[in-house]
Amino acid sequence: MKPFVTVVALVLYVAVSKAQCPTPSDIIQKDTLIICADTTYTLTLPAGPGVSYTWSTGEISNSVNIDQSGKYWVTVANAACPTVTDTVTLLFNSLILQPYVKDTLLCLNQPAPSLIAWGENLMWYDSPTAPAGSRTPPVPSTADTGMAYYYVSQTILGCESPRARLTVEVIEKPAFDLGENIIIPCGIKGVVLQTVEQKYTNYMWQSGSTAPEFLATEAGSYTLKANNICGSFADTVQTVLCNTRCVNFPNAFTPNNDGLNDTFKPGAFCPVTTYNFMVYDRFGKKIFESKNPALGWDGKIGGKKADIGTYVYYCIYDDFMLKRELLLKGTVTLMR
Repeated sequence: MKPFVTVVALVLYVAVSKAQCPTPSDIIQKDTLIICADTTYTLTLPAGPGVSYTWSTGEISNSVNIDQSGKYWVTVANAACPTVTDTVTLLFNSLILQPYVKDTLLCLNQPAPSLIAWGENLMWYDSPTAPAGSRTPPVPSTADTGMAYYYVSQTILGCESPRARLTVEVIEKPAFDLGENIIIPCGIKGVVLQTVEQKYTNYMWQSGSTAPEFLATEAGSYTLKANNICGSFADTVQTVLCNTRCVNFPNAFTPNNDGLNDTFKPGAFCPVTTYNFMVYDRFGKKIFESKNPALGWDGKIGGKKADIGTYVYYCIYDDFMLKRELLLKGTVTLMR
């Protein structure tokens, strides 16, 4: 049920003499009444002895309930006065739309314009329920990134609309770091180059990709450019290096049983099939041999600790990445 609003007509209709008889303009003094609320409106005329009322709605009392816009009239009769009819137009203005607003992006520490909304007789507020507003559009602060909310209404024919919310977000110019040179380990498809995605920002890699991440599968330079309303930025990983061999040897080891570098063996970065690893002393005598990449020399010769010094190694294996047989040779220093 709609709430009621009661308004009393402004002139008493008192039948005393013809000189005091009302004219139509005396019955309801306004030709048009604008009702802002979504309600049932009660129009009431003063009651008087011997006075009769007939409304256009069929009501015959001195008051009538109205819940729709339209033109209404009342006829007032009194034995002492001529019959008088007056008309009033009621407009229910409860469906006033909010003003049109558009959310706004601003840049950190850059001057901001006054906010804009589209409507009539705008009123700006700090919150949805603030009791008082301002006709002056606010100017947002850009001192910090983040969101702020503003509220605005419009008034049409004396009735204020619901408040529209306008969101202001302050963002920064793009900035990121792709890191230092990146090694693509052998045996994997590639490495993902990426940055933390920033809202309202467009990205472009040198390949034309517009995603914030990129799968690097080859050696080379990779550049990412980004831009938004606050500016642009670019960063480059100068080289993405891929290991060219599946097997690499250290140049020293310390077989002292401390759990660190106790054996001399290669680091294998991808599958190895054919494999033959040999170690020689400085006189050319073979002192160790293995066909298993996981098995290394423990620094002993015939079960006894080998002398501190430099030894020569050879390794023949099929390289998974290069698709051919390789011979590696070099020296290693035994330290204790």
